[in-house]
Amino acid sequence: MKKIWLVLILACIFVLSSCGDDSKSPAKVDEPDNEPEETADTDTAEETTDAEVPEEPTENEKFDPENPGYTVEFDIIDIDMMGQGQSMAIGYFMKTAREDLEEGEVVDVTLDTCVMGESSPRVPSCTSKEDCAPEQDCVPETDSNGQVIENSEHCETLGRESLDVGPVMISGFNGGPYPFAFEPGDQVYKLNGTGDGSIDRSIIAYNTEYEIKADELIPDDLKSLSAKFMMPPALQIIEPAATEGGMFGAAIAIDNSKPLKFVWEGNGGQGYIDITITAAQSLSNTVSVTCKVIDDGEFTVPEEFASQLVFGGGGDGMMGQMLAMMNMIIFDRHAESPITGEGISVGRVSSEQLIMANVMPTGGYTPEPEPTEPEPTEPTESTEPEPTEPETGD
Repeated sequence: MKKIWLVLILACIFVLSSCGDDSKSPAKVDEPDNEPEETADTDTAEETTDAEVPEEPTENEKFDPENPGYTVEFDIIDIDMMGQGQSMAIGYFMKTAREDLEEGEVVDVTLDTCVMGESSPRVPSCTSKEDCAPEQDCVPETDSNGQVIENSEHCETLGRESLDVGPVMISGFNGGPYPFAFEPGDQVYKLNGTGDGSIDRSIIAYNTEYEIKADELIPDDLKSLSAKFMMPPALQIIEPAATEGGMFGAAIAIDNSKPLKFVWEGNGGQGYIDITITAAQSLSNTVSVTCKVIDDGEFTVPEEFASQLVFGGGGDGMMGQMLAMMNMIIFDRHAESPITGEGISVGRVSSEQLIMANVMPTGGYTPEPEPTEPEPTEPTESTEPEPTEPETGD
């Protein structure tokens, strides 16, 4: 199961101060004998107020191991990979872990920015179990091949299980609503509780409000849930225009000699999109640029990043074809809304729309440099002294 980002909704705190206004009322201005006392009382009140303002509790302080509540998530995923489509809809329920509360949504300061590589540099959040809560361990993340990801160590509650809490209804799909139920094989919620989690792409309705509801759930401390979620418009890259000639049909034309302007069907600034461009100059020299952008329909990759994309490949040879296949662009749209209900500590419904396409560089490909053999070197004369005949006595 892919790693899930969870939404944490924090209450806003409004501090109202009115002591100074009371001391300046006409009645108190007419009573000069009380003015010093009023001033003193006001100062004292302000000092007391400052001292008694409670600090906002941290996520660890909010977590109750004896009564953690439940974490629930449903994801609708729509993928267009090289012109081939696939869609999925899955969900799960678990007892909430401390780390669920610590994971938040993307903050605005990270949006409309680019980095070299597929993500920002990682920084481990722990080095040993002693850095974590008693029920957690310090563990690294792994990639799809099971290899440890460097500097990904984090505190995690191990041994958690996905739970069957009863059926959930989701409306908004074409032809819906549809029931989702727990499938014990993969231990996730699926359409009708069967299959591998995939759904027919034709039932996904775009630019439409979805609703998730469940009543009389099995655990007494969970009861019910509800959520409303606005599915964004269908993701479509408008600029740069698609062109024929890619390894898998239509490809996205990229000119890396200037800033790269992208235009797509936006979501009104709601949610965000990850744009990742990978250029393979050779099998051993690939460069990626990733930009996390507001989903408003337009973004320009600065020239300082675009200029580092050198696309190799092209031609009829096998090596050229392999490099051309590695030149890719990925648009990944993310939108989400909270799921609420009695007993739910953390909940969200989200959608992922992903387009993966080949890149067709408008300036042409850069051929892979031919390997060169080292030039033979002339043998050097020996500098060792020549042997001498031993002297013999008379």
